[in-house]
Amino acid sequence: SLAAQGNNIFAGTFSNGVYYSANNGATWFQTPLNSQNVWSMAVNGNFAFAGTFGLYLSTNNGTSWTQTLFGQYVYSLAINGNNVFCGTGNGVFLSTDNGTGWTQTTLQNREIDALTTNGDNVYAGAYFYGVFFSPDNAVTWYFTNLDNQNIKSLAVTGNNIFAGTNNSGVFVSNDNGVNWIQRNEGLTSFEINSLCIL
Repeated sequence: SLAAQGNNIFAGTFSNGVYYSANNGATWFQTPLNSQNVWSMAVNGNFAFAGTFGLYLSTNNGTSWTQTLFGQYVYSLAINGNNVFCGTGNGVFLSTDNGTGWTQTTLQNREIDALTTNGDNVYAGAYFYGVFFSPDNAVTWYFTNLDNQNIKSLAVTGNNIFAGTNNSGVFVSNDNGVNWIQRNEGLTSFEINSLCIL
């Protein structure tokens, strides 16, 4: 997993925790969070978040970490202002204070492997349950028409939502998930584990 802001980059690794670079990846150092499987990373100003078995928060570029969410595998993270969203093995958790305290949302009992935001809209990609949509920062959730898919990645730009799946490639919606179109032209692999929009 990766997260970047300015020249700062955080890299979450398998079994070796989090690495940090302050110069766009020219050099790296391993942070004290060094023996975890880190499935997700996010950064918001001075706040860095690492999703492992639990959620860890750093306010000093990885020099120290504090666990703030316990007992959940955190597979995905997304941020909107001071709102931080955790996709876990048991649904979506919300923090309204930059990761200090957490509340479980009504999207529960689903493994959430992907999250993205667009303003107050939150999109959650579920393991074999497709994409869920919230128009109000995860207070209420709606099931979209992309179902029975294992969603591994999400990205959004403008009105366009992109969903990467485990074995069916990429789907695109421009109406908050009411309609989806499969777009795999030129793809040689249909396992899409990450998406990025520049």
